[in-house]
Amino acid sequence: MQSNKDGNNWIDTILKPLLEHVPALYPIEEWDITMDARIEALNPEQLAQGKPDGLLFGKALIAGLFLMNESLDKSHTIAQDITNATGSYWHALMHRMEGDYSNAKYWFNDVGHHPIFSSLSQCVRERLSVKDLQELENEALRHKLEVLITAPVWNPCVFIDVVELQVSLVQNETVDAWLKQIQQSEMQLLMRYCYEQSCGGSWLEAIGQKSYT
Repeated sequence: MQSNKDGNNWIDTILKPLLEHVPALYPIEEWDITMDARIEALNPEQLAQGKPDGLLFGKALIAGLFLMNESLDKSHTIAQDITNATGSYWHALMHRMEGDYSNAKYWFNDVGHHPIFSSLSQCVRERLSVKDLQELENEALRHKLEVLITAPVWNPCVFIDVVELQVSLVQNETVDAWLKQIQQSEMQLLMRYCYEQSCGGSWLEAIGQKSYT
């Protein structure tokens, strides 16, 4: 099993490349098959460094790495057995990315209010404004995006509606880029949370001071 010690090799070979990657809203296949093999070699107990409360987050971190690599089935296998809100979050993201939108909402109801929601709302407001939406022709999509941007708290179910409209109907290239950026920020924030809860230590120090979200 690969350890997170000895220079944190997994951070350089797995985490950093995946933080740079922008997953699709509706992936067809995994991004990098060899990356899956590297993720499979990770041991959640080693990631948690023996902390009892860290083990579930170590598993959640691995589920997240698989999902960032667009390996949905492998992420799902792990996430469905994690009995905390963060495991349910990765579970919900997987269903959203596979196009099972009602199931994604079910799991987000299980998440409740997650600690990353405030930061995610801020990221969205920094990237998008209501003015950016003026030229969108689809009224339903424009309205949902307005709600998402102006809401005082992050609403994951509204974002699911937006993704469903974009993937299933609108297929606007500009909107696709917006939503993939939001999804990437969401995954980066959730990955940071998992890292801090399992591995501990400074996230910025671990990833070399580069700011991800």
